[in-house]
Amino acid sequence: AAEELAGRAGGRWVAGAAGGRDRTVIERLAAYAAVDRLHALAAGRDLPDRAVGSALSVDISGFSALTEGLARRLGARGGAEELTRHLNAVYEALVSEVHCHGGSVVGFAGDGFTAWIDEARGRPEARAVACGLSIQERFASETAGEGVRSALALRVAVTSGPVRRFAVGDPAVHRLDVLAGETMTRLAAADALARPGEVVVDEATARVPGVGLEGAEGRTDEAGRDYLVARALTTPVDPAPWPPLPTQLRVEDLRPWHLPPLWERLRAGQADFLTELRPAAALFLGFEGLDYDGDPQAGERLEGFVRRVQTILARYEGTLVQLTIGDKGSYLYAAFGAPVAHDDDPFRAVRAAVRLTRSAAEPPVGGLRIGVSHGMMRVGAYGGTARRTYGVLGDEVNLAARLMQKAKPGQPLFSERIRRATHDVVRWKAFPPLRVKGRDEAVPVFAVLGGKKG
Repeated sequence: AAEELAGRAGGRWVAGAAGGRDRTVIERLAAYAAVDRLHALAAGRDLPDRAVGSALSVDISGFSALTEGLARRLGARGGAEELTRHLNAVYEALVSEVHCHGGSVVGFAGDGFTAWIDEARGRPEARAVACGLSIQERFASETAGEGVRSALALRVAVTSGPVRRFAVGDPAVHRLDVLAGETMTRLAAADALARPGEVVVDEATARVPGVGLEGAEGRTDEAGRDYLVARALTTPVDPAPWPPLPTQLRVEDLRPWHLPPLWERLRAGQADFLTELRPAAALFLGFEGLDYDGDPQAGERLEGFVRRVQTILARYEGTLVQLTIGDKGSYLYAAFGAPVAHDDDPFRAVRAAVRLTRSAAEPPVGGLRIGVSHGMMRVGAYGGTARRTYGVLGDEVNLAARLMQKAKPGQPLFSERIRRATHDVVRWKAFPPLRVKGRDEAVPVFAVLGGKKG
């Protein structure tokens, strides 16, 4: 079946001539791909791997505390349902602002997302700053008052310049959209400088004619690059909502952008996975060796690496959740226990980490660093009606990422929770506890010595 989607100013996608049930299915399927990707698919073309424009980083904080508070007050199930309502309402507002300004939400990372406004949309720098300011206004409106959302905070960063745009991963498993290059490195640095309620922009954005910033405060990152805090624009920017898709979008075109379990549910007309709290293992895999700006084959090399990782994860029924490229390197995040759960997910994560260390790298990709932890996670689909994702989030996810940063190439680090969950089948070596960001006390860390016999 083939359906035509049309865009509205608010960013919502609706089917054209399809009936009610097919229309609902198409809406849900399309929400898991970036809007500019949908336009390219509808036109039967790919997006170029080099682009120029402006990138936005939108980072929400406070959802972890909100999750814990709702669970204590309403119980695990009731808290998860209430969390989903608040989570989706916030994302609905933010995604609609991105789409109204001609932007596309390329990928999610944790409780935030990265958006792109291409130069083909016209005045991308001014549109990106205007979008960031509008996002802060909408967020303030959504979280005003004494309700549970009032504990949430939002920061926005904007950078401009050339990027590499890749779609990587086995289409039969899951394709991931990613932006890479020096412009994205500056975006991560700008995000680190931003404070709640702010929109931080780089010099490449601020110095473009027509981008007038009122009362901008200066900031400098660790590399000596300068940024400005945007308070307002001197010249208004008109909205640039996405037009209707020009041709029919086929259902099969959308398959690669979904995790298989999620695709099966949505294709059957069922609801996507609701947010719930459940135990899962998180594995972060950092890697290096790719020159995204200078190597014409960087996309092919990244594609090969991601597919090797997916093949290894499939042996243990793990899920590749996200790919992130930033100022502190590139990394993959995989989960075990969501959306498909097993009694031995921690052990599966350990085995996958060992195999990834031995088999995933291939020159020039190398320097593999891995961190793994396990615990209660917030898992499920979240986002707005026009753009959604499947996430596995929680404190142990953050710990796994910190362990990855501390790990040496070729020597995965595992948390105490992983060790406890697998002590009867794995022999462990304890390392001195490590200090990591986000933890008051040093955390115990372990390395695998081997499996236990018998």
